[in-house]
Amino acid sequence: MARPTKQPPASSSILPAILRHAEARRLDVEALALRFGLPADAAQRDEVSVAADVPDELLHAVARAAAEPDVALRVAARLESRRHTLTELAVRASANVREALHLLARWAPLLHEGLAATVEEDAHEARWLLRTPRRPRGVGRYVHELALAHALHHVRAGAADLAPARVWFTHARPPDLAVLRAFFGTGAIAFGAEACGFAVPRADLDRAMRLADARALSTLAPLVNAELGARPQGASFTERVAAHVADSLPRGTDVHEVALALHMSARTLQRRLDQEQTRFSDVLDHTRLAVARRLLADPALTLTDVAFRLGFADLATFTRAFKRWTGKPPGQWRRS
Repeated sequence: MARPTKQPPASSSILPAILRHAEARRLDVEALALRFGLPADAAQRDEVSVAADVPDELLHAVARAAAEPDVALRVAARLESRRHTLTELAVRASANVREALHLLARWAPLLHEGLAATVEEDAHEARWLLRTPRRPRGVGRYVHELALAHALHHVRAGAADLAPARVWFTHARPPDLAVLRAFFGTGAIAFGAEACGFAVPRADLDRAMRLADARALSTLAPLVNAELGARPQGASFTERVAAHVADSLPRGTDVHEVALALHMSARTLQRRLDQEQTRFSDVLDHTRLAVARRLLADPALTLTDVAFRLGFADLATFTRAFKRWTGKPPGQWRRS
């Protein structure tokens, strides 16, 4: 039997911004939070720890509900928090485009834990590269678009007409490229690459930023670096267990198998959960419920499909469990 491979949940400042955008579009933010198992006050936070796939799935849900295929590009321009304000001011105070791109690469993890960016140069161009070392296939179309749009948006704030010569993504080609071509200013957009990124002519790197201010940058950059250093370092043990369970469903419901995946005995796993005042059965129930809500939101899945994907032997067992968790059978919860 394959071992679970899920990484611990990721701290994301994208997610609160998505919820605030959804609120501005008059969407039911409370229902979205419930569907994705988010804290009730997630929209008011600067950062939320979630499973790595949730920000992209939430962006997808908002895109459909608000009829905004360019939702990632819109959210990228509206990231509002102390750290994003500091980042924006520091980038605008950079001496030139080269310095701005390097700063944005260094600070990419402030957007979403697990993002890693670098800048490469050769004789002809500079490439701003976005990778996800923990997830070779990336974290999803919308997060990829948002991360690249965020970087380009901030550089354009100081060099307004900067346009990439080409753009590329790791995810598959979406049906319509019109909004991407309009935002990035190029028709040279490729998909299925090993990393995401955009390239600008090397000559553009020396272009001065309109608000260049060495003194302001020397003050702001250490503050942004401090924000990066103050981010939560890793997930709790309970979150690690929940991540393994979520990734290995329908199989990962046995405490011995999860313990094996975490390289410990079942007794040690339970002892460490005890230290965080929880039990494996509680973690399993909480994780199954979070996944169930997401699956039930997909009308293409039958209730039996959902039950089997959660590791239940039959629909009746799943129905009893779901009613115990929520007070409603899954069919009624889905209709509501």
